Amino acid sequence: MFDRSGHTTHDRDDFPPFIPHEDVEELKDLDGSQEEILFQDGKPVTHSLGANKATRWALGCLLVFVPSFLRSRFIVGLLQVFVPSFLRSGPIEPKKLHPTAWLDGMRGISALCVVIYHSSLLWFNWDLHSGYVPGSMQILKLPIIRLFISGPPHVAIFFVVSGYAISYKALKLAHQGRFAEVGSTLASSFFRRHPRLFMPAALVTFASALMTQMGWYDLQGLPGVAIPTREPPHSGSLREQMVHFVWTEILNTDPIGQEHPRSGVPRAVENPYDANQWTLPIEFNTSMVVFMFLAAFSRVKNRVRMAFAFVLTVYFEYFWSYWALFLFLAGMLICDVHFEIDNMRTQSAKTLMSEEVAVLPIWARVPQGIFSRIFNKIASSRILGRITSISLFILGLYWLSAPELNYITHMGAVTLVLAVDHAIYLQIIFTNPVSQYLGKISYSLYLIHGPLLWTLGSVLGRRCIAFTGGETNETYVLGIAMAAFLWWPVAIWISDLTYRGVDSKCVQFSRWAYEKLLRKEV
Repeated sequence: MFDRSGHTTHDRDDFPPFIPHEDVEELKDLDGSQEEILFQDGKPVTHSLGANKATRWALGCLLVFVPSFLRSRFIVGLLQVFVPSFLRSGPIEPKKLHPTAWLDGMRGISALCVVIYHSSLLWFNWDLHSGYVPGSMQILKLPIIRLFISGPPHVAIFFVVSGYAISYKALKLAHQGRFAEVGSTLASSFFRRHPRLFMPAALVTFASALMTQMGWYDLQGLPGVAIPTREPPHSGSLREQMVHFVWTEILNTDPIGQEHPRSGVPRAVENPYDANQWTLPIEFNTSMVVFMFLAAFSRVKNRVRMAFAFVLTVYFEYFWSYWALFLFLAGMLICDVHFEIDNMRTQSAKTLMSEEVAVLPIWARVPQGIFSRIFNKIASSRILGRITSISLFILGLYWLSAPELNYITHMGAVTLVLAVDHAIYLQIIFTNPVSQYLGKISYSLYLIHGPLLWTLGSVLGRRCIAFTGGETNETYVLGIAMAAFLWWPVAIWISDLTYRGVDSKCVQFSRWAYEKLLRKEV
């Protein structure tokens, strides 16, 4: 794992992404409450409502670097922009989580693991990600545990989560029989999907192009690691760099000519400024397929629609190896099953209240169908239900741990999401404040972590190892631990700024633009 005898070159291209998904609720105040900060006697004083202690502490730290003659109300307000959202004063009452909040937490934790994976490529060699060999002392290679440093399995999770999330509102309306609103929802999703995905990425890529021109990317790297350097093409002048950036964005944001990825087929388009963004065109294409499927089948009977979706997922995965389509449609199918089971529970509850069946056992008080009876039998037993969901959860994690990315990995992602969707006690893992915060900044973290790793992360790695000495595995790991300790707070802080200043603003803009361009109904 720590063989650093020389640089190793690999043509491996599996750089997993982080995938955003459409909000399933109306856009709320993404920035939290912003208390006005006044200035008095050279010290910041809070408004009568007051900022919390963390906000005052953070502002106090920032004011240390501001000369006293510049400490005005404007400067203090400007500095507040740089205070991370988790240190800002927030509403007294905690926000109520929406029904799919666990999806946000799941993608937040997965985003964290993806960044750990990419940092391991910068600081260690490929051997760290090979399969477990009996007798090996590398605990990180064990099944399930290796997911903490793996990237490709999380691609599958992201895609299933995205398929679930972008179809949630339309399927909910379809199950309620509100078909006219389904059409309006899909029209809005079609319109906003492209800017939602590509606008934040374009702005961050623009910053990466400027960093390239200024020579911020480290050209040396560490010897023997998987990917020592990853500098984008460097042009001779700023003008040439901007021209290159514009053409790169034109190619990567093409809404028509992008490919549907197939297993074993190399990708045709790469983003030279950030290899991690290869998933964005795939995300867009597969989203369009999901929207078209929902437009065609939203008025079809629920179980007929689910049957068609199941056949398509099998067809795309096993006959054509369209793995991304399989994962997105599987996420959509899980969402559809979720609402169908809710309908069955509602109908079962109504049946239980009927005097005509009051004497029947609980498993018989459901519509006469094999699936309904099996479901109610499991649902009526809390122990059996928990054993089933926990077993599926562990099985999903185990399948995701497969060393090679293949259909087993895809099935693991589907199984994992399916298990959590029907187990509220498992959703607690993803609905706690830390997971929810990671979910909030996850897309921004996905966008900025690549450029930040191969600039600041690379330099920190070299200098920290020079400080600790890299002659032994212990001193090398100590140096990397120091580099990570310094890099992670910067990454979280910049992700928070990018979320508030770029990502959330792009979401608001796309929603505003759509509403402004709508025709009024007659």
